[in-house]
Amino acid sequence: MAQESGSSESPKWRLDLDFPSKTPVFGCRFQPHIRMQIIDNSLEFPCHEYSFTWYQEDVCLSSNQEKIRCFVHHDKLATIQCTVCVSQSRLGKISYYCSVSCYKAAWDKHKVHHHFAAPNPDPQAVNIIKSFGPYGSYPDLPYYQYDGSQPDVTVEEDGKTWIQVGSSEYYVPTENNIGFCLRLKFEVIDSSTRTQLCPARIEVTDPVIYPLPHPPRCTMWNSCSGDLKEHSSNDVRFRVLSYNILADYLATSGSNRHSYCPDWALSWEYRQQNLLYEIIEYDADILCLQEVQKDHFENFLKPQLAKYGYSAIYKKKKIEMFTCKSQQTTDGCATFYRSQRFKEIATYELEFNNSAKPFVDSLDGKQKSEAYRLLKGNVALVVILEMVENEVSSDGNRPRICVSNTHLHANGKDPDIKLLQVVTLIHALEKIAHLKIPLLICADLNSLPQSDPYTFISKGRVEILPSKETDQSGILQTLKLSHSLNLVSAYATFFHSNGVEDHQREKLDPETKEALFTYFTASFFGTIDYIFYTAASLRLDSVLELPDKEGHLPSAKWSSDHIALMASFSLEASAYNWSSEPLPRSLGQHPTFAQQ
Repeated sequence: MAQESGSSESPKWRLDLDFPSKTPVFGCRFQPHIRMQIIDNSLEFPCHEYSFTWYQEDVCLSSNQEKIRCFVHHDKLATIQCTVCVSQSRLGKISYYCSVSCYKAAWDKHKVHHHFAAPNPDPQAVNIIKSFGPYGSYPDLPYYQYDGSQPDVTVEEDGKTWIQVGSSEYYVPTENNIGFCLRLKFEVIDSSTRTQLCPARIEVTDPVIYPLPHPPRCTMWNSCSGDLKEHSSNDVRFRVLSYNILADYLATSGSNRHSYCPDWALSWEYRQQNLLYEIIEYDADILCLQEVQKDHFENFLKPQLAKYGYSAIYKKKKIEMFTCKSQQTTDGCATFYRSQRFKEIATYELEFNNSAKPFVDSLDGKQKSEAYRLLKGNVALVVILEMVENEVSSDGNRPRICVSNTHLHANGKDPDIKLLQVVTLIHALEKIAHLKIPLLICADLNSLPQSDPYTFISKGRVEILPSKETDQSGILQTLKLSHSLNLVSAYATFFHSNGVEDHQREKLDPETKEALFTYFTASFFGTIDYIFYTAASLRLDSVLELPDKEGHLPSAKWSSDHIALMASFSLEASAYNWSSEPLPRSLGQHPTFAQQ
């Protein structure tokens, strides 16, 4: 069947099919995007089934392979090779045949060799096969039963032979596929009549490739000197990772903002595996991920990380968007923790659109209409975790940690919205801090270190001069722009320690003391991601090595436009003696307003 490059049409139905990339990657699911449309609106779409048939280009016809003779007909060149032999690394002459009919005729005898090519084959059977030749009349062979299997299905098209390798809706390339093209035949079948609803689609990929390994970043900088205090062997230590992983609907939005990244490296099918390997490699006890697409949380991250002992909590944004794949979705914040080390005591969800709603509702007319811009769908997820191992205090308490995970509004033209969301979060956390529970804030603030949101968190207050630029709606003039928490940045604290070596300090900004960058695209370079903690109750032991500046993100090596941040902490003794006062039922949805 001839290959079709565009959409197939019939008088009634239209089939659109495209791949996330033309380049399949070893070990990564390769799945087409399919859309069926009714051309004649007077008709109803019948009950139907999809049929997928995957083929691999035959290795014998590859230009980098020498011409090999058929095992049966020595005067003919081989055109196909048994894929079972390839998978068993049995690349000898017995696996090559000159035609499909030759291969099928030899199958009953040939497949006997598959059985005894397995690890630890029966020596007696191997000797019998060798003595009678590959196509001799075998006597009864021990431990062998004919299984009724059939030879690989092959097709010949455009001067090539293709061997069937799969029949599911997706295909995961193996090492045997490296360097060879794949071919998909896709059909839509009427369930009742068993006829095609529209012409079959045939697509051929580029050759399968190996993924590029990302450089290791697992080295932790040990800096237990200066402001980073020594710890005892009895201290409770843990690692916290913060990472905006770049939601797929934003990576493939059609805006070409990541056009410098190869399309195969930008596809979620590739990025999900690369991100998973990277995250697991960090070996953190608590993971705070931002921009986690809701379907990817349920279908991939939650079940995959569960295999490594992580429990999960998720909070999606309130506003959904249509993707370029004509699907409605959104992203959110996901917090994972090792269930062998922690248990969840309480979870609080903050929806920042609710923090501005009372102010918007108090306005009238044009003012109210203009203030609707404050109602954004960003969220924060606040989780209180209790240790389930290590020592308890004299009164029986186990250490508790409050972990906040948030992702603020992104538009740089809305500084008042960013600050409003930060103020809302910090005032909510004050309700937990007075219970003497250590606080951690993992955040994509979408704000630079010199910004008001950063200053408010790290300095405890911020001064806002009334202006249309800094407070377009006037809401900040009504807020209490100070707090009582002693919050510091992990990376800025590390900069101040005496143990920083020159090559490490070069990756930190001498002015802000933060990383030189946590986000690096063609349009923006800077630091907008942070890990904050309460200095009175947590001790910083080390931070994760920062990567070199070697090209825009995402890339084939790094699968997000952000970098991961990680810090290792020890609990101060006070963390074992949290207040016996009960936890709040709610943190509220509104910030604290200034005294009038």
